[in-house]
Amino acid sequence: SDIFMLTTLNFDNLADAPFHEKVALLRELFGFTLSTFASALNVNEKTIRRWESGEHSPRTGSNQAIEALTTIAETLGDVFEPDSIPGWARTPNPALAGERPMDFVKKPGGIYLLTNKLGAVGR
Repeated sequence: SDIFMLTTLNFDNLADAPFHEKVALLRELFGFTLSTFASALNVNEKTIRRWESGEHSPRTGSNQAIEALTTIAETLGDVFEPDSIPGWARTPNPALAGERPMDFVKKPGGIYLLTNKLGAVGR
């Protein structure tokens, strides 16, 4: 199947994307390097490469984190154009005590905390 492209991304269908495409898209969407994305998910870079190639599927904890990032992306898609999301992820945010979202998600439980904070604001 075709890889989703940011320019044609329909955030409502992100949850239905094949897992390997979803992982690659989320990494691109948030502007994460392979290293940063692996750190946020508490896995190594090789694991991310295997997921993106479709070679492996994640364990339950990692899959839940990917689903939480999907929820974040869908929430942000209600507010931002896709090409604005990496900038949002790199900008200090007062709702996160001045931290950048891309750093916040690397904290233990940070992905889930960010999902909850965004849910309180918008959905």
